[in-house]
Amino acid sequence: MEWRRLNLEAIGAELHRLPEAEAAAGEDEPPGVAVIRRLALGYAYVDELLAARIDLFAYGAARHMLELNHRVLCGVSPDRRVEFRDHIQATERWFYDTPDGGVAGLSDWLRRQGGRPAIPLAAGLVFQAVSAPQLFIEGNRRTAALLASYVLARGGEPPLVAGPAHFADYDALSAEAAAIDRTGFVDMFAGWRIVRRLTAFLREESDPRFLVPQGAPRASGTTPFAGGAPGSPG
Repeated sequence: MEWRRLNLEAIGAELHRLPEAEAAAGEDEPPGVAVIRRLALGYAYVDELLAARIDLFAYGAARHMLELNHRVLCGVSPDRRVEFRDHIQATERWFYDTPDGGVAGLSDWLRRQGGRPAIPLAAGLVFQAVSAPQLFIEGNRRTAALLASYVLARGGEPPLVAGPAHFADYDALSAEAAAIDRTGFVDMFAGWRIVRRLTAFLREESDPRFLVPQGAPRASGTTPFAGGAPGSPG
């Protein structure tokens, strides 16, 4: 299994093209700069997990998934973490206590995946995160992109970065997935179709620019962490 590192500079540049591109396309609510900045913090956390070769889905590692969601919603500022303390606590209760959603539902799904290749596994993971019951209370689509990016890069594939060329497609696919109750028999077939389309989307949007070339020196400030959570917990 390949563990590749993310090219955070290229990812950040792509993400910061979103507000201007979406506004030019006539979107009513283009992603704000603050939202993009928090998403970039999420990609940085994914890269630290990859650098330290943390198994994100191992027993006891679920706190890292929570941290990804906290970052896309609150960032890492201590003041914002205090401001959103009630929401963070509610998210943690949902994540750990929801029987068919949260980490329990995701863990059950992961146990059935066996040795699936990175791209279809990442597509299924996006669907599991955003379909009902969702993985988190809010921020599921952005967090799903980060979780998929971890799976992809761990398997040697470029991460999921929905820049201007792919934002609308990812938004539409994830919105369709969010409308599905994956625990229902009728919606099960619609879910399979969306996962196939997500798999095709991931193959189409795959961009090696978002991976650090193999053998390239590690950038400063991205050293692996030893124990605890990588990066600032805010």
